[in-house]
Amino acid sequence: MHRAGSARVAIAVAWMIRDAVAAAQPAPPPATPAPASAPAPASAPAPEPPSAPATPPAAAAPAPAITVTGRVVDAVGRPIRGATVRREDGAGQVTTDADGRFSIEAPVGSTLVIASEHHGVALAGVTGAVLDDIVQLPELTGEKIEVTGEAPTPAAGAAELDREDIQRLPGTGGDVVRALSAMPGVVNQQIPLGYSGVVIRGSSPQDSKVLIDDFEVPILFHPLGIRAVVPAESIESLTFIPGGFDAAYGRSSSGIVQLTTRPGGEARSTQAEVSLIDGGLIAQGPLGEHTRYMLALRRSVIDFVLPLVIPSSVDLSLTTVPQYWDEQLRIDHELSSRWNLSVSSVGTDDVFELFTTKEDAPSKRFFTQTRFVRLTGAAKYHDGEWQASLALSGMLTEIDAEVGLYQRLDVPTSLVTPRAVVTRAMREAIGLRDVVWSSGAEAQVGHSSIDIALPLERREGEPLPPYDPKDTATHFRGAVWFPDFAAWTSVAATFDPRIRITLGARADYFGRPRELAVQPRSELQIKLSDGLTSRFSAGMYRRPPEFQSELLDPHVRSERSQQLTTGLEYTPILGVRLQGTLYYTDRTALITHNADGTLNNDGRGTSKGMELLAMVHGGAWFGWLGYSYSNSVRVDAPGGPLRLFDYDQPHNLNLAASWKRGRWQLGGRFTLYSGLPYTPVVGAEFDSDRNLHIPTQGAINSARAPVHHEVDLRVDYAWKWGPAAMVAYLDVQNIYFNRSVVTYFYNYDYTQRSAFESIPFIPSAGLRAVL
Repeated sequence: MHRAGSARVAIAVAWMIRDAVAAAQPAPPPATPAPASAPAPASAPAPEPPSAPATPPAAAAPAPAITVTGRVVDAVGRPIRGATVRREDGAGQVTTDADGRFSIEAPVGSTLVIASEHHGVALAGVTGAVLDDIVQLPELTGEKIEVTGEAPTPAAGAAELDREDIQRLPGTGGDVVRALSAMPGVVNQQIPLGYSGVVIRGSSPQDSKVLIDDFEVPILFHPLGIRAVVPAESIESLTFIPGGFDAAYGRSSSGIVQLTTRPGGEARSTQAEVSLIDGGLIAQGPLGEHTRYMLALRRSVIDFVLPLVIPSSVDLSLTTVPQYWDEQLRIDHELSSRWNLSVSSVGTDDVFELFTTKEDAPSKRFFTQTRFVRLTGAAKYHDGEWQASLALSGMLTEIDAEVGLYQRLDVPTSLVTPRAVVTRAMREAIGLRDVVWSSGAEAQVGHSSIDIALPLERREGEPLPPYDPKDTATHFRGAVWFPDFAAWTSVAATFDPRIRITLGARADYFGRPRELAVQPRSELQIKLSDGLTSRFSAGMYRRPPEFQSELLDPHVRSERSQQLTTGLEYTPILGVRLQGTLYYTDRTALITHNADGTLNNDGRGTSKGMELLAMVHGGAWFGWLGYSYSNSVRVDAPGGPLRLFDYDQPHNLNLAASWKRGRWQLGGRFTLYSGLPYTPVVGAEFDSDRNLHIPTQGAINSARAPVHHEVDLRVDYAWKWGPAAMVAYLDVQNIYFNRSVVTYFYNYDYTQRSAFESIPFIPSAGLRAVL
């Protein structure tokens, strides 16, 4: 890994030396003077006719303006509406229409500056009356260069889906969480488990981060993974980066999931939707000439439906299963041609309660409530080569849980995050082309008041202990501060039409363990032919020790990973993308338990695999193929046995197609994936003091659940009903009732085993109306 990183630096230095030598060569001799009959340079006075009186020198006439037309599209060829197109000299500005087209008066040889929400600034030279399509890069990359074909993804193996793609994937219910399950590299399971519900490349759930508009959120999904905390209709795009992300992103040793919300529309509209799971409202439109708003509210319905369909023979009393509220607000204001302001809020309130008996006995009660709200104010500036973003975000989170009479968890947390990024994109600099320099800094200062009385937290690979309602081995009551600070810089440049190199570094200071983490990162892109590009990246990444009980131990350090990724991207025509990726991740300082229950950083592990992704947008058709093969193993202590990660999933296949014509949209999806590993029980002994059976575990993760496969179908029908645009849909997951085994549980004395299965048949029917 270190050798690969040194090789990239050596390549970059070699190219810089080449250009420096070229720049030091003697200047070429002056051009041969033009013959007397040739026009004189514009800066010199015109030759005086012999008989004419002397005249003053003539000023150079400006090039005449012509009508220039073009189109602005995104990375997969979809038009970008509302993008501003202006002359670099500030003499004119227009806005793209619904098809991304524009028309502007500009002279040949001038430069147009194109900017839009959530995309970087692009520069286009005026070479004639009709320009090639101008493709804007996602703002995630920080690069603002002119391209005339399919734009590159943020990293090798990354993928970006817009709202329409998410809603067209069958089996997802039009929801973000289930759309992620189709991504190569995401561990597929019908019931998401763990911290955020997103497990990338076989690592632990907490190793990846979920961002909404560049800021972390603690959860992405509601209980049982039935819905994301933000509706798909309020999302503009979903960007999935499984690894190799640039220096602007940190606090993750695996991957990044980035959701970008959309601003309100230019026309006022209201949308209502109701389904078997939830119902919601979305309102959007203008507030004056330069301001737009978008408001979304949603409440669960499943807590009314589920108790009606659970058989009366089940010994459960469902008080709230589950109930949630979601809110989202965004206001955008165009302050000037250079400044845009936004204020946004996203929040959720989840509550789940049940009694494991028909009688509401307090000793049989399980209750959990999770709520958070994040408020963000941002100012974005763009002017020619320069772009800047200033943002301040605050988040309040509360996690409350009660199990029986003795076990509890109450953790309210407040978090403040300022962030600043400055980027300069230059056509040429120091002999290089398309030079993009970006630097930024952020702080994340958090405070938690912790009241905990629970059994020892189960960590990666550890078996579930026998249930003891009086076990409160982990107990703490107090306050914890965790101030973290980060700064980064990167530069990207094109050395010739085929080669582009990015070099960057990020420094994080984790305040609780007092640890400074410097993480160099680099990427090399080589254009092998038109539409075919190879990419190589290497980098170091850190995850701070702030997950669950890690906050209670100030001596535990961050987990580390070193990632090496290589891949090919092929875009034969606009709307078609093929990606193949190979990766290797070396994980060190993994946090594990000592024998006495304290934490250490003795674990090590590796993840390696390959991923294939193909996407097709062509007329009425949308196609998707995703496949990944991976292997994730680790050692928990020096000299310990090699074992599988809890979320190791060797095979994951998703094949989907969708067809849209007139009022109808039809789609199907086939999914096949390996079961997760588990630790079998080979025996048990009775502990008379605790009145419990203590299991004897087999080798850790030495068994695996069966392979799962299913077929999902989706049908949409759209029509007009008076002034309302109506859409009815039916999305059915697992149409042939193939049960999926998530893991296995044992009875009280471990003599019998039962499978924990997901819901075999999940229909999602709904109705949407837009006014």
